[in-house]
Amino acid sequence: MNFQHPIYTARNECQDCCACLRNCPVKAIRVENGSAMVMPERCLACGNCVKVCPVHAKRVRDDVGRLRQLLRSGRRVVASLAPSYVSEFAGLTPAQMVRSLKQLGFAAVSETALGAQEVSAAVAADLRADPTPRILLSSACPVVVDLVYKYLPRYGHLVTNLASPALAHCRLLRREFGDDIAVVFIGPCIAKKLEADRHPELLDLAVT
Repeated sequence: MNFQHPIYTARNECQDCCACLRNCPVKAIRVENGSAMVMPERCLACGNCVKVCPVHAKRVRDDVGRLRQLLRSGRRVVASLAPSYVSEFAGLTPAQMVRSLKQLGFAAVSETALGAQEVSAAVAADLRADPTPRILLSSACPVVVDLVYKYLPRYGHLVTNLASPALAHCRLLRREFGDDIAVVFIGPCIAKKLEADRHPELLDLAVT
């Protein structure tokens, strides 16, 4: 069992129904000793297997314990908050959400959309500098970027040479608050956990 990968199988719960195996878009699941196991090297962390598993044996790695340790570490911890939080906490105003996170121990809260704004501005500047008609693939979604590089490499050169909005926001926060801060992304995207694993120098943790 691989608890390091963002998605894993709870062996005791898996009933070998193979719903996840049939529905994985990139065939990243194999049956091993009667359980449907995720192959991390093939997985995109799209979460489809989590959605289709009828017994909830496919799980998303819970990093809340690591977050608690980070908040107790003495470091300033800054939250990069996905704007989609409003769908999960519909009754909270932005001010209430920020206040709640600060009461939990976050030193500051900033919206991930600021990173998206920087990325969009960079793409717009690039298009103005070179208006030649061409195809560009956005670097915004880590699932799509992994899909291209792993399974459609012939299109890899079309992906823009820019950080994702989340990582761009991390850089912005470190410019603003200093490089000694810890940055935690809060949002629904499972694949952000992969981004945190791959870029610990920018993003310390991602919680969903």
